[in-house]
Amino acid sequence: SIYLPESYNQLVKYNVILCFDGLDFLRFGRIQRTYESLIKEARIDDAIIVGFHYEDVDKRREEFHPQGSRSHLTIQSVGKEILPFIDSTFSTLKVGNARLLVGDSLAGSIAILTALTYPTIFSRVAMLSPHSDEKVLDKLNQCANKEQLTIWHVIGLDEKDFTLPTNGKRADFLTPNRELAEQIKKYNITYYYDEFEGSHQWKDWKPLLSDILLYFLSKNTDDQLYE
Repeated sequence: SIYLPESYNQLVKYNVILCFDGLDFLRFGRIQRTYESLIKEARIDDAIIVGFHYEDVDKRREEFHPQGSRSHLTIQSVGKEILPFIDSTFSTLKVGNARLLVGDSLAGSIAILTALTYPTIFSRVAMLSPHSDEKVLDKLNQCANKEQLTIWHVIGLDEKDFTLPTNGKRADFLTPNRELAEQIKKYNITYYYDEFEGSHQWKDWKPLLSDILLYFLSKNTDDQLYE
């Protein structure tokens, strides 16, 4: 799905925000409301929001998990089908640093994998509590143009031992996310990392969406919260 701002004007060039788990970002995160609020305050640049949805939990795992049987096809479709369609249909800024990939959990995994596959096309990534494993670390280490990336990355302190909402199993996301953070810091990548008070749920992620938009799209130097 595609969210066009209330003030959308074909004569204006827009940033593109592509949200994996798109319906969740619109329905649970209300990212469009946060965007409109910040736009009305003239605090961020113009953007359109593209939602990449999943059919069900099993297909989400196949399409978004680093080890998923269709994750490579997801990455390919975003770079070679979805983005060209967006750019040809809407008035967009056609440069890598005007495109932001956003994802939570497994959607965060596919966001970083897509950026590491096409770092000059998608130069900005925001990850909320992503699943991280050896596949992600290997992709990071092998990426030739990773220094072009700007990455925003958070994980909850309560994600050391929590119940996965998808299958009810216990999981530790905090440890592998700390390992991922240490790897990213080894490279000359523009990087923001934080550990928030909270867990693996939209109740804790939703308040952080304004931080993401301000980090990447802020008009005012006063809003550069992370300098």
